[in-house]
Amino acid sequence: MQLFTLAGFLLALCLQSVSADFVVKETVQNLGRNQDVTIKLKDNHCRIDANPETTALLDTQSGVTTILLHQTKMFLNVKAEELGAEGNALKKLLTQQTGNEETVDFQPTGKKEQINGYDTDEFVGKIAGLSVRVQVAKDFPNYQALLSALYAAQNAPGLNLFRALSIPPDKYPGMPIRTTIEVLGQPVVTTVDYVQQSTLSESEFAIPEGYTELKPSPSPVPSATTSPSQP
Repeated sequence: MQLFTLAGFLLALCLQSVSADFVVKETVQNLGRNQDVTIKLKDNHCRIDANPETTALLDTQSGVTTILLHQTKMFLNVKAEELGAEGNALKKLLTQQTGNEETVDFQPTGKKEQINGYDTDEFVGKIAGLSVRVQVAKDFPNYQALLSALYAAQNAPGLNLFRALSIPPDKYPGMPIRTTIEVLGQPVVTTVDYVQQSTLSESEFAIPEGYTELKPSPSPVPSATTSPSQP
């Protein structure tokens, strides 16, 4: 998973400390393709499985994100400042797309729909100039705690810039079951399939045994005796 893709997931998905462990299953539709995303939450830890090859482990206290590469049994640590740079790039891209950073509170459209067994009401609004459409379940149990944790995570080191692009929990009239946002002319639709409260093992958020660290190769230093014009 590329860092920019990871930044997008963290913007929409990362959660911090809550009173119980959670498992969230979502489907993300983009460019006509469906992607299954599973999020596991425990204390200040967040695990994101977006495909069989990679897993993202986020510690919201230290701000360090670890990418597990399962096929090669390797891992890559992404520091807070690197993730912050991705946040800057994401914000700049969105601002260029919209030409403004306007945020508009959600307003009801009157449309109702049942999604994955949840009765939802549709609301529309804007964030950073992007039009956002959400179908929320007003009677979703404990949704306030889940959304508050979502917002709190953006206070973690390296994620503060994502907070400016996130929606405060008190702005949601219920649990967002389906969220549609247009990015670079393409709709990205995220649908919650289910949310389960569970007791998760600490091992879910640890680097598996036998994985080795992948470290970027240092850039070569040009020879002082070699002229740049030489072949």
